[in-house]
Amino acid sequence: QCVKNLSVVICVDLSKPETIWTTLESLLNTIKLRVKKVIAELKRDCPSEANQLVAECLARYGPDHPDKDNLDIIPVPITIIGSKYDEFQNFDPEKKKIISKTLRYVAHHHGAHLCYFSSKMEALVMKTRGLLGHLVFKTQLSKTVVTDHSKPVYVLAGMDAMSQIGQPPAIVGSRSPLDQWKQLFLSTFPQEAEAVLPEDPTKDSKYNESIIDSVRIQKDEELERFKKLQERKMREEVSSGINAEYGEPQSLSLFCITLKR
Repeated sequence: QCVKNLSVVICVDLSKPETIWTTLESLLNTIKLRVKKVIAELKRDCPSEANQLVAECLARYGPDHPDKDNLDIIPVPITIIGSKYDEFQNFDPEKKKIISKTLRYVAHHHGAHLCYFSSKMEALVMKTRGLLGHLVFKTQLSKTVVTDHSKPVYVLAGMDAMSQIGQPPAIVGSRSPLDQWKQLFLSTFPQEAEAVLPEDPTKDSKYNESIIDSVRIQKDEELERFKKLQERKMREEVSSGINAEYGEPQSLSLFCITLKR
């Protein structure tokens, strides 16, 4: 039932294009798989609600949108926010163009809103606040579209088009427009290797905090004592319950025989 009220916001750092594609691809794929599974369960239990959810997302594009049959729309509201626009605006124009067009295509392909943001620019704060307010409270939403890569991009789902975004350079081996945009982006901005978290990040020496760590050790010890106490209580309860039903066993072997009976 929660999926009907779900809105997802993904934030990417425009000042670090070497992290943008990895962040977007991993999060969008995770969201897509999870939502697909939940909707499949909803279709089994309440097919009308599942169909309505999908129909509402497709309705943003309308029956006459030229791209409607070539998109992979995620059937929950997705918003992609490009942060730190105040730094991004000083990038080389050609790099800004590649980043903005790629983000527009990714957002358009998945049925997402796209909005650039900076906490240091009041106009962008207000515009982003209005978009988030719409997602949460269904307030009126500004439909002014900004696609100029030299300005803060703002495009709502269903209000962009492949013909307006343009085509990326043809790349040998690319099977789809999305893959072509991916290869162009990666060739321009090689991505950082994803950080591999240790099995227990709380024990990572890079994040040592003596006061917090000492409290954590104390709480871990308290937790272990509590777990042992609960295990002992469970064993005593099980033992007392068996004794009440079968009587006190005389030995371990006799106890096993009694259970088999």
